[in-house]
Amino acid sequence: MGVRLGGTDGNEVLTNAAALVLTALLLAEGVTVIRMRGLVGVHMFVGLALIPPVAVKLGSTGYRFARYYTGSRAYVAKGPPPLALRLLAPVLVVTTLGIFATGVLLLAAGHKAGALLEIHKVCFIVWAVVFALHFLGHLAAMLRSMRRDWTAERRRAVPGTGWRAALLLAALGGGVALCVALQSTVHAWHPGG
Repeated sequence: MGVRLGGTDGNEVLTNAAALVLTALLLAEGVTVIRMRGLVGVHMFVGLALIPPVAVKLGSTGYRFARYYTGSRAYVAKGPPPLALRLLAPVLVVTTLGIFATGVLLLAAGHKAGALLEIHKVCFIVWAVVFALHFLGHLAAMLRSMRRDWTAERRRAVPGTGWRAALLLAALGGGVALCVALQSTVHAWHPGG
């Protein structure tokens, strides 16, 4: 991110804030997975609400990736994530995209669509394992960063606080708007088919 948006520190703050938002939404989604039969509509709503915040997280981490590997001095100086997490990242991104693509296609189909549902489930199972490793691998650093990032001093020190907050609020609002726009489609969805 440009210096006026906080550079590498601003990108880190955005990534961690998006991770916090996603953690809350993913916990809600996890509850629906456990009780899928009674909560399939809620599962779809939370899944739709996750799309914009996931896009923010993929955007912030993708930006860091691109800046690091294109030789940006600031990002090279900050260094890459640990090797194990970098190796997991492509699997995490592909399975994340797979879950959302198949979920949206299932919603559009209006019912369970055999192979599509199986692909959705397989993507989820692989994603869950890789995500757990990713989450645990970043948890300590994220908690330290979040404790530091939410202080008034840090908000003043890292430019772009308002833009980051607006982006996250827009992502949350976009998720809610997506849910509202597709409410009738979710309600019309039926498990047979």
